[in-house]
Amino acid sequence: MVELKNIKPSLTNIITTMGNLTNMEFAIFNTKSQLVSSTQVYLQRKGSNVHSASIDEVLEQGNVVVNKPGYMKSCIGCRFVNNCPSSIEILSCIKLNGTPIGVISLTSFTQEGHNMIENNIRNYSEILEDISNLITMYAFNENSKMDTYILHKALDLIVSDSNYSKILINEKGLLIHWDKGIQDLFSYCDLYTQTIHQMFPPEINNWIFSNKVSSKRYLNLENIKGILHTFPIKIEGEIAGYLLKIEKNLNKKDDNNQLKNYMDSIISGNTQIDRIKEKILRLADSPSSVLVTGETGTGKEMIARAIHYSSNRAGNPFVPINCANIPESLFESELFGYEEGAFTGAKKGGKAGLFEMANGGTIFLDEIGELTLYQQAKLLRVLQESSIQKVGSVTSIPLDIRIIAATNRDLESMIKEKTFRKDLYYRINVIPINLPPLSERQGDIPLLVEHFIKKYNKKLDNSINSISKEALDLLKLYPWPGNIRELENTIEYAINMEYEKDIQVDSLPNRIKDYRICTQGYKDLILEKEVELILNTLDKNGWDSKGKIKTAEELGISLRTLYRKLKEYNEMNKNQME
Repeated sequence: MVELKNIKPSLTNIITTMGNLTNMEFAIFNTKSQLVSSTQVYLQRKGSNVHSASIDEVLEQGNVVVNKPGYMKSCIGCRFVNNCPSSIEILSCIKLNGTPIGVISLTSFTQEGHNMIENNIRNYSEILEDISNLITMYAFNENSKMDTYILHKALDLIVSDSNYSKILINEKGLLIHWDKGIQDLFSYCDLYTQTIHQMFPPEINNWIFSNKVSSKRYLNLENIKGILHTFPIKIEGEIAGYLLKIEKNLNKKDDNNQLKNYMDSIISGNTQIDRIKEKILRLADSPSSVLVTGETGTGKEMIARAIHYSSNRAGNPFVPINCANIPESLFESELFGYEEGAFTGAKKGGKAGLFEMANGGTIFLDEIGELTLYQQAKLLRVLQESSIQKVGSVTSIPLDIRIIAATNRDLESMIKEKTFRKDLYYRINVIPINLPPLSERQGDIPLLVEHFIKKYNKKLDNSINSISKEALDLLKLYPWPGNIRELENTIEYAINMEYEKDIQVDSLPNRIKDYRICTQGYKDLILEKEVELILNTLDKNGWDSKGKIKTAEELGISLRTLYRKLKEYNEMNKNQME
C-alpha cells in the first residue's frame, strides 16, 4: 500500500495553496487515523490527534458531512464531543486503484466559514473530490516510481546471480545490458557495438526471435556448451526484447538435493541425438505426457530421467515402473495403494501406491505396451481424472504427476490388432521421442566404448587404457541388436577378460568374433558398411557440396574423412576387378 507520508511535501503544498484560495482549513490523514499534513490553523485548533471512529466511518462510507458535532454516532468518545471547534466539516476518502489510502478534511473555525460551507456544500464537496483526485495522481506517480525502483533492484539481483551469464537485448538483438560472465565468454567481441547476430549462429538467433514464450535449448558451440534460456519481454502484448541466460555447467548439482544431471549421460556426437537433447530441454518444464520409443537397450529410461532432472520437478520423486513385471492381480494395489483391511494380508496402516509416491514428480511407465487391456483401462482412468483411489477407500487422492511412458513395441499396430487402447495411446503420446538404434549411430561407438572403459575400470579396479584398432573395427562392424546395453555388457566382459593394456579382439565375446565373413577382411567389411551408409545419406541430402557437408555432419565425420572413405572404396573395387 502507498504511504501518504512519502508524498508529504506535495500534500502540504496542495492544502496550503487550497487553504489560501478558499480561506478554509484542510487536513489529510492516513488509514490508521494519523495526521499526515494540515494547514497551520487546523493543527493549532484540533492538534495532531484525531478521533479514529470518524476516520473509519469515512473509509467505510466514502464521504461524510459532520454538521451536528457532538450528536453524531462517530463523535462518541471524541475529546471534542462537547466543544468541537468545527461546527461543520466535510470528509472524503482518498482512493488509489479502488483501495482507500487516506482521508481529506475540509472545515472552518469561523462563523463566516461555517455559513459558506453550509450554503455551498455541493461546491465544497466537489472541491474536496478534485483535491482527492489530485492527491491520488501524486500517490500513483509515487507508486510507479516505487515499482520502477523494485524492478531495478530485481534486475540487479538477477544480473548478480552467479549461476548464469545474462544478456538483455531489444527486439532487434541489440545488446542493452550484460554481466561479467557474458563479457568473459565473448571477450573477443566489442559488446558495446555488437548484436547477438555476431555472437550466435543464425539457427540460434532464429530460434530466439521465433519464441513467444520462455524456452530453453542445448548449446553445443565452439566456445559455449550448456543451456540457453530465453525469456521474451512483452509491453502491451508486443515483444520489446529478450532476457537471455546461459547455463554453462551441465554438471551443476542442486546443493540441497544433490540431483544428478542426466544430460551428460547421453553420450553422442550424432545429430539426431543432439536434436533429442534440445527437445528434452524445450519440453522439460511442460506437464504434457511423453512417449519414448526405440529398440531394447537404446536408453529410454535415461531419456526419461534426463527430462525429469532437467525440469522444475527435479527436486521431487522420479518413480520408474516396469509394467511387464506387475501381475494383473496386484496392479491396482501396487500402483494405487490400499487401505488397512482392504483384503486378506493387507498391511496394518495400509500402503501408499507408486503413483502416490510419485506425487509432485514424474512417473516412468516402462514397457507400457505389455499392459493388458484391463490394466490399460485402470491406467487411463487415472490419467483422465488426475487422481487415484486406493483399494478399499472411498476417497480420491489428487495427483500432480508428469507421465513419461516407454515401449519397444509398435503401439499403432497393436491398436489395429485391438491389443492396445487408442484413447490411452493418444493420452500418453502427446510428445513423442524416438531413439535411433546403435546401428544408425556408428560414429558414437568409439565415444561409448571410451566411456564404458572408464566406467568399468573404476568398477572392476582395472587399468585398461583403450581398445585396439582391430577390436574397435570389429565393434563397428557388428549390428548390435541389443544396442547400447549390449555394447556396455561387451566392454564389461572384455575388461574382465583382458590381460593387456588395450582391449584385443580375443577378449571380445564369441558372438561378436564370429560375426564375420571369411572371404573378406575386417577393413573391407567395415569400409563397405561405412560407404553404404555414406551413399544412402548422400542420396537423401544430395551430392552437391551442401549435401556432402550435411551428410558429414549427420554421420559425425569430417568432410575430409567422407572424401577419403569414398576414395578408398573406389580403389578397393578397382583392385577387386583387376
